[in-house]
Amino acid sequence: IDAGVKIGHDTQLLPHTVIEQNTVIGDGCVIGPFARIRGASKIGNRCVIGNFVEVVRSKIGDDTQVKHLSYLGDAVVGKNVNIGAGTITANFDGKKKHATVIKDGAQIGSGTVLVAPVTVGRQSKTGAGAVVTKGSNIPDRSVFVGVPAREIKKNISRKL
Repeated sequence: IDAGVKIGHDTQLLPHTVIEQNTVIGDGCVIGPFARIRGASKIGNRCVIGNFVEVVRSKIGDDTQVKHLSYLGDAVVGKNVNIGAGTITANFDGKKKHATVIKDGAQIGSGTVLVAPVTVGRQSKTGAGAVVTKGSNIPDRSVFVGVPAREIKKNISRKL
């Protein structure tokens, strides 16, 4: 844990976790094992940053879970978001770094790649393995699937 790190009350740091300078972690979080929180990141209250997750220059809102095998770089993640295993924010285009915004209540499916700059709307979902391409913003309360990701038709009724 580098100098200048602030860690809130009742936060657990599990083995082999690295936390770099100027990081702020809220109260009641669970970080690790094998997590890496890089400089200038801010983790809200009651968050889970799990196994083999790397967070860099990102802000993670309260009650958000990033359980395992994910990379969040230059991301702004809202409250009550679930980031599925293997999610990647592809923030570098070879010349410049770009931001990804994931709004409150979103659910990001396992293996999703978000190619920045991109925004995922409130309470929206991505299917497992979706690739959301640069500039393909997802509206609020939408579901996007596939490669490249596309919206599933709205108002689909199901018979039970």
